[in-house]
Amino acid sequence: MAVNRARLGRVALVVLVLLMATSYVRPALDWVSAKQAAGEQAARLAQLEATEARLLREKERLSTPRGLSAAARQLGMVREGERTYVVTGLPKH
Repeated sequence: MAVNRARLGRVALVVLVLLMATSYVRPALDWVSAKQAAGEQAARLAQLEATEARLLREKERLSTPRGLSAAARQLGMVREGERTYVVTGLPKH
């Protein structure tokens, strides 16, 4: 059986190219995964920054006597010396 060196060389070259191509698959998948994770982290950061801004506005509002008084009223608190009333029997709409 005669071995055709040209054909053997082509087959070896194809195998070598395929092996080299497979060595690039894993890094490419890792890059795609990292890019996706970075996008998710950027979205989370934007959400946290919005929450921080909202909390800073709330802090500023509660730092004033008027804002603190309004928040206390929403919680059902009354000032010292105030008379409280409970109204019952109102019709439900």
